Amino acid sequence: MLVRKNILLVAPYVTFPDEPGDNRFISIAQLLSTEYDVTLVTSRFCHILKEQRNHDPTIKGVNVVLIDEPGYKKNVSLERLYSHNIFCKNFINFISSYSKKIDIVYSAYPLIKTNSIIGKLKKKIGYKIIIDVQDIWPEAITGPIPIFSSLLGRILISPISRYANKTYAYADALVAVSKTYLERADVNNLPTDHKKVVFIGANELHYINQSKKSNTHKLVATYIGTMAGSYDLETVIKAAPLCHEQVKIQFIGTGPNENQLRNLNTQLGNHVEFLGAKNYKSAMIALCDSDLAINPIVATAQQSITNKLSDYFCCGLPILSCQENQEVKDLLALGGGKNYQSGNHKDLADQLISIAQNKSILCHMSEVNKSIAEERFLRKTAYEGILELINRLFRES
Repeated sequence: MLVRKNILLVAPYVTFPDEPGDNRFISIAQLLSTEYDVTLVTSRFCHILKEQRNHDPTIKGVNVVLIDEPGYKKNVSLERLYSHNIFCKNFINFISSYSKKIDIVYSAYPLIKTNSIIGKLKKKIGYKIIIDVQDIWPEAITGPIPIFSSLLGRILISPISRYANKTYAYADALVAVSKTYLERADVNNLPTDHKKVVFIGANELHYINQSKKSNTHKLVATYIGTMAGSYDLETVIKAAPLCHEQVKIQFIGTGPNENQLRNLNTQLGNHVEFLGAKNYKSAMIALCDSDLAINPIVATAQQSITNKLSDYFCCGLPILSCQENQEVKDLLALGGGKNYQSGNHKDLADQLISIAQNKSILCHMSEVNKSIAEERFLRKTAYEGILELINRLFRES
C-alpha cells in the first residue's frame, strides 16, 4: 500500500468557512488533501473577528490543529506582539513533538517568526519548505508610517529586513500573491520552476450568479476593505462633494480610521454612504451591484495584488486606482482599469464624472476584467500551479 506524503500547512491568520472572508489557505488545504495527508496549523484566536474560537473547526479531508494565544484588540499594538510571541512558543512545542513524518511544510508569510522556527528545524526534522508570501515585512509598515520611508526609517528597520532575508533563505520553493512580492522574497535566486506567482483569487467568479439590481441613475462606485493607514479614503471622501450629482460613492468595511472618516464625511455633506462590515457573500453581492470599484492606496504603500483587487476582478468590475505599484498598473492597462493621481481629490472626482457621462465604456472594461479573472484569479485553475510545484519538490526528493 502506497503511503501518502504528509504536508504541514502553517497559516496563523486563517478564517474558516463559517467566518468572514474567503481564505486562501483553506482552499489550498482542500486542494492538497486530494493527493496528500494535510494538517492545517492555525491559531485558536480569530484575527478578523478578534475573538477566541470556542469550537474546533472541521474541513473535510484535513486535520486541523489550533494553537493557543491570548489574542489582541488592535492590529497595531504591543498586545498583538505579545500574543504572537505566545503563539510561536506554543507552535515550537507542537512541531517539536509532532508524531507524523513531515515531508513538506507549506507556510504563510507573515508571520516572520513562524517561518524562522520552521527554517531552523528544517535539517533536524528533514522536510522541505515552501513559503507563501502574502505580504512583505517589514516593508509593509513603510507606507502607513511615513518615518519608515525615510533614510532614518530604513536604518531603523534594517535589523528586521536582515531577519526577513535570513527567513526567506530557508525556502526550497516560493509562492507569492504577486510578482513584486516574489522578487522581494527570492533572496537565493531560486530556479524558475521553484517559484510561482499565484494571485489570492476567489473560489468563484461572483459576477456569474449576480446581476446588477441598482436602479439609480448615478454611477455607483464602491470601496471594500479595511479603513486603515494604507488606504487613502480621505481623498475619496473629499472627491464625493464634487461629483455627488452624478456619482454615488459607498464604503463597505470597518477599521481603526472609520470614526475619523465618518466625521470628515459629515463635515463635507455626507456624500459617501458607509454600508458597514458585511459577511463575504453579502459584500460580493453589493460589489456586483456596483458599476465601478475604487482602489485608493497611498502612494508610499508597498501593497501589490491585494485581496480587494482579487475581489474586484472576480466581481467583473472596472477599477479606478491610484496605486503606484507597476504590476497593478500593468494589469489595469490591459483595459479594465483607469488611474487617478494619488492624493488628488479633484482628479478622482473628474475621472468619476467622466465615466458617469460615458457609461458605455464600463461594459468593455468589465469584459476585460472578467476575462482576466477567469484566467488568473479563479482558484480551481490558478491554484493548480501550487500543486504542480509541490509535486515537483516530491519528485526531486
